[in-house]
Amino acid sequence: MSSVTAIRPVHKPWLVFTARAVVVLQALGIVFLLTSIWTTVAIAVLFVVTVSVVRALSRASQQMDTIFEEELS
Repeated sequence: MSSVTAIRPVHKPWLVFTARAVVVLQALGIVFLLTSIWTTVAIAVLFVVTVSVVRALSRASQQMDTIFEEELS
């Protein structure tokens, strides 16, 4: 084991997902307490759409990188 691999943190996918879910739910709870239910629903839908678009664009970017790497090599 080198010193580089020794300092790399180990990420557990379920732990990262749970932490993100808690933060999002707490933020939506605060929005709900300060506004109406319809505003909270609109913000939640906007958040889901934004996350979906970002994930789709990052997957497309990775796919384009792979295609360029194969074609230009």
